[in-house]
Amino acid sequence: MDSELEIIWSARARITYFSVLDYLNENWTKKELVDFSQRTIVTLDAIRKNPGLFPVSSKNKEIRKALIDKNNLFFYKVDSDSKKIFLLTFFDCRQDPKSILF
Repeated sequence: MDSELEIIWSARARITYFSVLDYLNENWTKKELVDFSQRTIVTLDAIRKNPGLFPVSSKNKEIRKALIDKNNLFFYKVDSDSKKIFLLTFFDCRQDPKSILF
């Protein structure tokens, strides 16, 4: 795979990402907010270099899940033909897994 795969954020990924940031901003310190942002960037960079790095989802074998920290992960899908990675949604691991929407 090409190391320069483009990452496309879905509307749901943007909304759920900013929801996590809002939660951290309201309930935690700036340090946790910055740490989450930085870990997300590092994880996305790793996926861009190696899209198969993280395990497939049990709900859909075309979707992979990347753990950011013990409380947060995101789901993504790789399209090898278009050389794009589609970021689908962020998810708080403390929620009911049945509530995941792609």
